[in-house]
Amino acid sequence: MKLKRYHIALFFFVLFFGTLLHFTYSLSGQNKFVSYFSAVNESVWEHLKLIFFPAFVFSFIEYFAYGKERADFWAIKMTSILCSMLFIVVFFYTYSGVLGYNLAVLDILSFFVATFILVYISYNMQNSASLGTKGDSIKAIAVLILLTVCFILWTDSPPDLGIFWG
Repeated sequence: MKLKRYHIALFFFVLFFGTLLHFTYSLSGQNKFVSYFSAVNESVWEHLKLIFFPAFVFSFIEYFAYGKERADFWAIKMTSILCSMLFIVVFFYTYSGVLGYNLAVLDILSFFVATFILVYISYNMQNSASLGTKGDSIKAIAVLILLTVCFILWTDSPPDLGIFWG
């Protein structure tokens, strides 16, 4: 029951703070520090921050509440976060490639679906037998930290690739 409550909270936490992070850069007067975890433009990459950072932050709350009991906790969190981010990327490029343009309503819908995917995968993996070791979680933490560094570095100096164009 505790696990279910935390995952319901995760869903609403990510929806609320992810939506908020869409606007915090503008509301902050384009503050440099705020830019590292908020969307600074309409690129797909910047919109991935909206799911990544709230999910990563809430993972710490979950870890201290119940996650220490699982050796594979961080591996599960990394998997659910990456799958939700992958959904956003694949969905955006598929529908916009078919239509030839993008629609804000579909982008918003994809954020809701990605949040559901995040919670669904995390909850179901944590309801299963252990899928990994402490070593897997250490690798997962390294991946999540690397992603954090990429979000920070590529906010100021994005590579010249379509996913960064906004």
